[in-house]
Amino acid sequence: MQNPSILAAEFYIKKGVIFLSYFLGITLWIFLSGCGYVIEGSNPVLPNEAKTIALLPIQNQTFKAGLETDLSEQLNLLLRSNSSVKITPAGIADLQINITLLSLKTDSAGLSKAQISSGVKSIIQGQVFLEDRRTGRIVWEESALEVKLTESDENETNSVSSFSLSGSIRELIKLFAATIYERLFTTF
Repeated sequence: MQNPSILAAEFYIKKGVIFLSYFLGITLWIFLSGCGYVIEGSNPVLPNEAKTIALLPIQNQTFKAGLETDLSEQLNLLLRSNSSVKITPAGIADLQINITLLSLKTDSAGLSKAQISSGVKSIIQGQVFLEDRRTGRIVWEESALEVKLTESDENETNSVSSFSLSGSIRELIKLFAATIYERLFTTF
């Protein structure tokens, strides 16, 4: 028969090992979460295994000032909310996105009577190119990306833009940015 003090020592050693493994596991978890580590799959990843993206200055060929600024702000918000994407300057990014706003039609200018009667408030159209700088190839191209805002979609929103855009135009820009973001991750 073993000495009771030896049995007690073995019991406490086993408890100590279990405690130490839990302690180290929790410490490791806290360390990783504090460093900004995110489990893969919680956010969509960029095409072609890219890690960085650059948003080039948006070109505005419409007659409405401030659209490009508001669109840039909306896209930056969406991209920054995705922890698997890092926004970097154009010279060092894996991918770069180039956007040109081509036309803006509103209920006061440019929409047909049929569009207005069907509830369309505004339409924006643009070109989007996504270039992989590592290969020099165009990964994604939409020469006529169009987004419509209808009466049911309209929602007064706040924007951090310093330009005075109407609520419906801001909502249209927000929808346009969301469409670009969605297609950026789902087209491939």
